[in-house]
Amino acid sequence: MRFVTITFFAFALSFVAPTAPASANTCNDFCFGEDAADSGGSARSGGSAAISVARRYMGTNPTGQSRRWCAHFMNMVERKVGRSGTGSGMARSYAGYGRRVSSPRAGDIAVLARKGGGHVGYVLSVDGNKVKLLSGNHGGKVGVGSYSRSRVVAFVRP
Repeated sequence: MRFVTITFFAFALSFVAPTAPASANTCNDFCFGEDAADSGGSARSGGSAAISVARRYMGTNPTGQSRRWCAHFMNMVERKVGRSGTGSGMARSYAGYGRRVSSPRAGDIAVLARKGGGHVGYVLSVDGNKVKLLSGNHGGKVGVGSYSRSRVVAFVRP
């Protein structure tokens, strides 16, 4: 009798349509007119996962580097989510990583031009001319910053 009850319950559940939680369209850091989990491709499996991993290090420097460590941080996070990263300590190395996109989504990577070098981080949102990134070496720590879109050299989807 127990087997029949469990089987029937599992069978009945297979006909129940999943419903989205009431807050599914709430915009916190992922604001692109679509749910971050519905971004498709590798962004679905890796974009939100990469942001989740990167957030664990907020306010710290997990690389042990003292200068120019944003790309080192990206490589660390990319490996933790099962991707190779570029293996380079150069921020611009990420301009050739993955597929270039013109309409970035949460979890995509933005490569920025900066005097004396560059910067790289995960896109959290794009609002007009501002790009919000979660990156390493933001004020010497993993942090969130807002940058002018005019500084973006490339948006890439890993």
